[in-house]
Amino acid sequence: MASLARAVLSSLATAEVAPLLARHEAGVALSHPSQVFALLSPEMSGLAQEQLRVLTLNTRHGLLGTHLVYQGTVRESPVRPAEVFRPAVVQQAPGVIVAHNHPSGDPTPSTDDFALTRQLVQAGNLLGVRLVDHIVIAGSTFYSFREGGHIPPDAVDRVTVSGASALPIDILDPI
Repeated sequence: MASLARAVLSSLATAEVAPLLARHEAGVALSHPSQVFALLSPEMSGLAQEQLRVLTLNTRHGLLGTHLVYQGTVRESPVRPAEVFRPAVVQQAPGVIVAHNHPSGDPTPSTDDFALTRQLVQAGNLLGVRLVDHIVIAGSTFYSFREGGHIPPDAVDRVTVSGASALPIDILDPI
């Protein structure tokens, strides 16, 4: 019985991971918001509640993984930046694209969506993980925060321990 359980769990794990590996092996590079929309809208457009997903990326915007981070209600999905960046930290991914849906069918970002994007840019800067874009998927359309000018082109400031671009404060000094 234990060997049967192991076989079932193994096949389930393979079934869940296989599509991600196939996309990664196929070299999917996400260079435009419409590609993210095409990838995620079949699953996210018709959802009755908000979901937030994180796409982890390599240095050339190649897809490393797709991660469901939050599932909320019809109107909201409470989000902590730490949870959004967890998959990137675990995978050592240098970039992420965040996507969430609006069940209403209207892709217009809310005040909370703008606030979240600002928080994610700041958190990404601290972690050294670039927020490449934040996409709102709604029905057959989407909104890109990068295309809307709400994410700086180079959202990550490089910080090195030695060299010309060192921390502006001594990390041992009390704040």
